[in-house]
Amino acid sequence: MPIKAVLFDMDGVLVDSEPAHQERVRQFFAEHGLNVPAEQLITLVGCSGDYFVERATEWWAQAPRKSEAECALAAMDAYQLWKDGRKPIDYGPLLNPGVCETLGALSARGIRLAVASSTSHEGIRQELEPSDLLRFFEVVVSGEEFRESKPNPEIYLTTMARMGLGPDECIAVEDSDRGIAAALAAGMRVAVKLEPRFGFAQEGGTWYLDSVDELLAIVA
Repeated sequence: MPIKAVLFDMDGVLVDSEPAHQERVRQFFAEHGLNVPAEQLITLVGCSGDYFVERATEWWAQAPRKSEAECALAAMDAYQLWKDGRKPIDYGPLLNPGVCETLGALSARGIRLAVASSTSHEGIRQELEPSDLLRFFEVVVSGEEFRESKPNPEIYLTTMARMGLGPDECIAVEDSDRGIAAALAAGMRVAVKLEPRFGFAQEGGTWYLDSVDELLAIVA
C-alpha cells in the first residue's frame, strides 16, 4: 500500500537535542555535588516523563550539596527553578541536517506529516518553533497525553487515529529502542535513523537512514 503519512519522533530524529539535555541534567546535579555517570544519563534518551522523574528523584536524594530551601523541594521543582535561572537551550542550531528540506519535499508530494514524541507539548513547541517546523505537521501528539509513553504503542495508535489512517498507510521515523518498539507494536513499518552514540540496538527497522533526507527515496 502506498505511504500516505510519515510520523516522526522528535528528539534525535528532527533535532539533535539529546546531548544538550543530558548536559543540562549533568550540570544541575554536579552543582549540587553529585556526579551522574554518563552511562546513567544515557538511560534518559527517549524516556518518558515519568521515567525521568523517577531517575531525577533518585539522584536528587543522593545530592549532598543542597540548601535548606532546596531540601524541601521535590527533584523536579528544584530542577525547574534551576533551569529558570539559566539561558534556555537554543534548539535552532541543533536541527538535524536536511530536516527542513525533507519536510518541505514530503509535503509537496502530498505526504501527510505528524509528530509523535515522548516530550511534553511545551517541549515540542520549544524545540520545533525556532526552525519554524510546526507548520509542516497536521497532528502533534505528546507522550504526556498517556499514562504510558513509548514503548507503549498508544502514542502511535492515537496519532494514526487522529489522521484517519491505518498502519499500512504510515511509516514511523525513530532512533531509540523505545520508539522503535512502540512503532512496531502499532503495526507500522519503521525507518530507523542510525544513532551510534547511545548504545541503541536499533533492531526491527524496515529501512535504516544515515540522514533524514533519505526518506525521500523511500516514499518515491
